[in-house]
Amino acid sequence: MVPNEQGLYAGEFRHNLDAKKRLTIPSKWRFNGDESGQFLAFPDPSGCITVYPPEMVAQLKEKLSAVGMSNRVGQRAITRLFGASDAFTIDKSGRVNLTDRLCSHSGIEKACVLVGTLSKFSIWNPDRYEEYITPSEDEGDIADILGDLGL
Repeated sequence: MVPNEQGLYAGEFRHNLDAKKRLTIPSKWRFNGDESGQFLAFPDPSGCITVYPPEMVAQLKEKLSAVGMSNRVGQRAITRLFGASDAFTIDKSGRVNLTDRLCSHSGIEKACVLVGTLSKFSIWNPDRYEEYITPSEDEGDIADILGDLGL
């Protein structure tokens, strides 16, 4: 366990699900308190699984608690999102279980690519990931994109 309380997710890691659909989280991404902290895994519209660590879950919980019961559209969106998501902790061996629903959404059968996106991470089917990161003709190169983002 890394002696750090704040998650920082960077890099790309390739792992396989075991027979029980458990996935080992890279040791660089395991932090103090992960065994007791709740992570949330969402089906991402890009075709992957997006995982929010405990500190982002706390922020999300605060934001969503402000959505009033009379806001039917907001409540329906929350219901749809959380109905398709899963909450979990990381076990002592650094593994998480992926649900059948999330695996089906992402097309993950065995091989996975875990990709850090700074404050959260994504879990991809390797073929979908390669397709996703391949720029389309109208996107320009990475330097242009980063410039547009102010980096």
